[in-house]
Amino acid sequence: MQQAAKTEAADALSYRDRLPLEWVPLPALPEGLEAERLADSNARLLQTVELLGDHAHTQPSDDPTATEIELQRIHQKLNLLLELVGGFMRLQTQRPPAVPLRLSWRGVTWEGHGLPLGSTGLVEIHLSSVLPMALRWPATIVASEPGQVRAEFASVSEFCQAALERHVFQRHRREVAEKRQPDKQAG
Repeated sequence: MQQAAKTEAADALSYRDRLPLEWVPLPALPEGLEAERLADSNARLLQTVELLGDHAHTQPSDDPTATEIELQRIHQKLNLLLELVGGFMRLQTQRPPAVPLRLSWRGVTWEGHGLPLGSTGLVEIHLSSVLPMALRWPATIVASEPGQVRAEFASVSEFCQAALERHVFQRHRREVAEKRQPDKQAG
């Protein structure tokens, strides 16, 4: 059973990163209203991360209009404001240490140890350095080997699941594009 879970997770679309992550143990996975609130919060966070990422990776047009130039200036000012507020928030709140991880829509694998199989809890991952909130996903530990832990995400509402799938897909696509970029420059 454990091997099947690891194989499924390896086959899932995913991306690698180094992000602040914390495991918060719970006696049981959230249910009912608590689970709905958690899903709503996660969906809003993922939408915000998507909006921030979309703007950061858009290419300016070759011949921008006056309106496009003004919008670019506004975006730059908003990005500066977000960076400043994010920096202030980081000073006010303590984040867990950043660890190498692999995130998919099914779960997350990270460098860690010592968590018992079958443990339930929340995986808290800070997806953005400018946002103070963390993705807080209910999960169960399905593998815990020396130096590596794997948590499988619990089922959540469709809209929240779709938001996570979209986030993972976009980051995976960006990761693949970044790996191909040096190949184009060399040729």
